[in-house]
Amino acid sequence: MLALSDTDEETGGFQCVPELYRQLEEWRKTQPSNRDPYVPDLTGFEVEFISMKAGDLLIFNSLLPHGIRPNQSDKVRMAQYISMVPAEEDNPLIRDWRIRSWKDRLPPEGFAFPGDPRNWEQSKYHQAELTPLGQKLLGLKSWKVPEPS
Repeated sequence: MLALSDTDEETGGFQCVPELYRQLEEWRKTQPSNRDPYVPDLTGFEVEFISMKAGDLLIFNSLLPHGIRPNQSDKVRMAQYISMVPAEEDNPLIRDWRIRSWKDRLPPEGFAFPGDPRNWEQSKYHQAELTPLGQKLLGLKSWKVPEPS
């Protein structure tokens, strides 16, 4: 996550539960099946707010329990979320979806990724040109095949 503006307790922003991973499996067993996945019971765990300055880059594993603290100020909070997941070569369904998303300039699926209703990615921009590394990360080229020398 790249902070485009400063964040503090009042403007809100990234928060996480860094110690939950130590007891994740035990914690999961104590959770009711109808629990709210967005507001789980975190009794016994501390939720930590991470303040950031514009330009700070926060790198974290998405398995880290995390969320966004609400903005209680009159200021705008801005951030750019960046994710990197290497292609799963042995999963053609995911690989093909990633390639189609790149070719057609489509957002990821799910309510967290509504995309631009104006469809500017499709109507105003060309397909991104990928470097050889980008082709491997996307899944167009295999990591298993050596590059020609």
